[in-house]
Amino acid sequence: MSTVTFGYHIKDGKIEVDPVNGPRVQSIFKDYLNGDSLTDVALKNGFKFHGAIKRILINQTYLGDKYYPPLITPEIFNRLQTELHQRALNLGRTNLPTQQVEFYPQTKFKMNRSHHRYNIPAKQAEYLYQLIESEES
Repeated sequence: MSTVTFGYHIKDGKIEVDPVNGPRVQSIFKDYLNGDSLTDVALKNGFKFHGAIKRILINQTYLGDKYYPPLITPEIFNRLQTELHQRALNLGRTNLPTQQVEFYPQTKFKMNRSHHRYNIPAKQAEYLYQLIESEES
């Protein structure tokens, strides 16, 4: 048995707008477009997690298709997608690859002359390691 998208229910074998949750979906879209954060929209509409709100906001089923009646207009959906994208850009959360910085590790080193000798091997190793310097390229 498959599930029905949140905001809808099945009645007499047809998918209809749920009288309780359909208006909640519309409220979710309205609240987000009015400037509320995903977390605030979730709290206002009785959801525990903001991720559920994001999934609702990007679900094109709410535009309607041959099975589902529309809950929102294409204009609202498109405005909302633009708003989601703009907020993601403002917060730096676009998951776009950042510009790669060229990194060339040092490959030439020199070791200064050792002037001390320690009886403890770990101390001697630490001292010798401190004498290593990179050569200027």
